[in-house]
Amino acid sequence: MRFNSQLALVLTAAMLLPSSIFPQQNALKPALPPVPPTTDGLKIVIIKGANSTNSILRKFAEQPIVEIRDADDKPVAGAEVIFQTPWSGPGAAFDDWLRALVVQTGPDGRAATRGLAPNNEEGPFNIKVMANYQGKSAVAVIPQTNVLGKRSQNVTSNSHKNLWIALAVLGAGAIAAGGVAASRGGGSPAAIANPVTITSGGITVGGPR
Repeated sequence: MRFNSQLALVLTAAMLLPSSIFPQQNALKPALPPVPPTTDGLKIVIIKGANSTNSILRKFAEQPIVEIRDADDKPVAGAEVIFQTPWSGPGAAFDDWLRALVVQTGPDGRAATRGLAPNNEEGPFNIKVMANYQGKSAVAVIPQTNVLGKRSQNVTSNSHKNLWIALAVLGAGAIAAGGVAASRGGGSPAAIANPVTITSGGITVGGPR
C-alpha cells in the first residue's frame, strides 16, 4: 500500500510539470506543402457538329470535328480523342452500334468522327469528347438533337394536296370550256391548243393562242 501511494505522488507531480519539458512527436514532423491545382493547358475547340439537328428518317447526323490545342493555343498532333454517345435515350452510334470512337489528331490538331447516325429516339443529347496527350487531358461536350422529320412529311403531303386541287380546278375549267364551244358551234368541244403540264414544283397551264 505504501508503494502504491508513492507511485501516485510521482505521477501527480509529473502531471503538474509544464508540457514544454516533454518532447512532442507532432512537432518533429515537417509540414507538407499545399498541393497546387493542376492546370495542364490542353483545350478542345469544337469546329463542327455543335447544336446540329439529325434526321432519324434519313439516318443522317452531323459528323463532329474538334481541334486539340496546347497552352499556347497551338494545334496538338498525335493526341488521342474519344467521342462517346449516350447509352440510353436520344443519341447516336458509330457504325450502327459503337458508343465510343477513338481517333488521333492529324498535323492540324483536328479529329473527326465517321459513321455517326442517330438512333430512333427524338430529343436532345450530348456527345462527350475526351482528349489525352502526354499525361494531359481535357473534356468537352457537343450538343445535338434528333428529329423524326415530320416537317418534311407535312411539306410533301401539302404538295400532293395542292396538286389534286389544281387537277380538280383544271378539270372543271376544261369541262366549262367544252360546253361553251359546243353551244357556239353546235358541234364537238374545241380542243385545247396547248397541253396542261403539272409538276410537283408548280403548275403550268397553256391556253389557246
